[in-house]
Amino acid sequence: MVMANPPWSPARTPAFWILGGIGALSTLGVIGLTVFLAVSAPRAAAVSLPLAVVFAAFWLAALLGPVDPVERRPVWLVAAALAWGASVAVAVGAAGGYVTDLLLAKAIGPSFAAQWGPAIVAPYAEEIGKGAGVVLVLLMGRPYVITVWSGALYGAVVGVGFALAEDVSYALTAADDVLPDDAGAAVSTLLLRMAVPGLVGHPLFTATAGAGIAYAWLRRDRSRRHRLGVLAAAASGAALMHAVVNSPVAAGATELLATVPGSSAMAGYLLVVTGAAVPALRWLQRTRRADARALLAGAAALAPAAIRPEEVPILAGVRTRLASWWRIRREHGAETARGAARLSRAQLRLAAASVRPYRGYAPTGPYGPAPTVQWWLDEAVAARRALPQAAAAPPETGPDVASGRATTAVAVTTLAAAVAGLLCSPVAAVALAGAVALRWRRGRGRLATTAVAAAVAGAYCALATVLVNALFG
Repeated sequence: MVMANPPWSPARTPAFWILGGIGALSTLGVIGLTVFLAVSAPRAAAVSLPLAVVFAAFWLAALLGPVDPVERRPVWLVAAALAWGASVAVAVGAAGGYVTDLLLAKAIGPSFAAQWGPAIVAPYAEEIGKGAGVVLVLLMGRPYVITVWSGALYGAVVGVGFALAEDVSYALTAADDVLPDDAGAAVSTLLLRMAVPGLVGHPLFTATAGAGIAYAWLRRDRSRRHRLGVLAAAASGAALMHAVVNSPVAAGATELLATVPGSSAMAGYLLVVTGAAVPALRWLQRTRRADARALLAGAAALAPAAIRPEEVPILAGVRTRLASWWRIRREHGAETARGAARLSRAQLRLAAASVRPYRGYAPTGPYGPAPTVQWWLDEAVAARRALPQAAAAPPETGPDVASGRATTAVAVTTLAAAVAGLLCSPVAAVALAGAVALRWRRGRGRLATTAVAAAVAGAYCALATVLVNALFG
């Protein structure tokens, strides 16, 4: 009699017990420290703690929803990554930073350590603690780690947990700096740390390192030298971005641009920090899209009746899906657009179910697909049959071809980018205008994407500037 292999379980991996044991001890320590700070400043804690939780929930919703629509992440693995970032990584960063700061002060001098210590010590200590958590999470959830983007996403979740614990500790500490239990100071500190660096803070640092770790582990089609080179570049990039955020260079740029008429107090800082993050953001965006295309192509080969090959590029991108949905709504009406949204949702869930283990076993095998795969396959086929033939077909022209309405949207977003850039700094406005002009030279169809990105960047800079002026002006 041949016995079947038992289903896979994370409890049979050493990483599960290592992460669970160390995480439990560190979590108790972080909870004790938070309770101590909350007892010393109860009003500040009552206001800042819910605000920090809302901030973390927003980040997680964005990461697990629009940013990662193809793969479905298990809740327990996301919770483990979040808990590690909020507990163990914080403890490792604090202990390692303290020791390294003392060594730096003795080796070079106290003044150098005070000025450059945060830029040298924090990337060394904190990124190692967060990176170790990413490694353990990937080892613990091995069947769920299919793509390089998985490492980036779990790294971002670890970064969210770290930012949550760090921001709360800074906010509660600031509550007693001037006045006892000053809730206003705590909220101001918390909002400032959320906005600056905000989008390019700890989630981006650890996402970059996590993508490098997953690349070195999963891409066995590449040589070992190439994989280790990508890992080293990703880890160095994460440390460099962290160093730029904490370095006196950003403060010097702020003082320099403060002399420019029309600039704000945070213009130089935001320009330096955002400039350092652009290469990492671009690499992660390309990685996410390439991995999504690979998963969707595999699902299309598994179920050609549900996902057609020409639909893979549209489903792989958030912008292309929205553009396709708007086209169907404009040409066929709102009811048909809802049917198209149902089809897209079923196709994405089918792609996720086709690679995700089902009760510890492979989702597809010699005995047929798992029930979840079959259910979403039937749903996608039914949704396609309910659509008109013209609406179910992909557009003949690519999503980047500009139409009259797209040209109007380009003009509006470019104007919004210029206005937002002027609110922040004339230098930012010139940089955004130059980027749009360069994209226009390369091809008109890409202008819409560039203008929207410029508008988002300009609006973020303007929002951070207004927030800083309102809190500390």
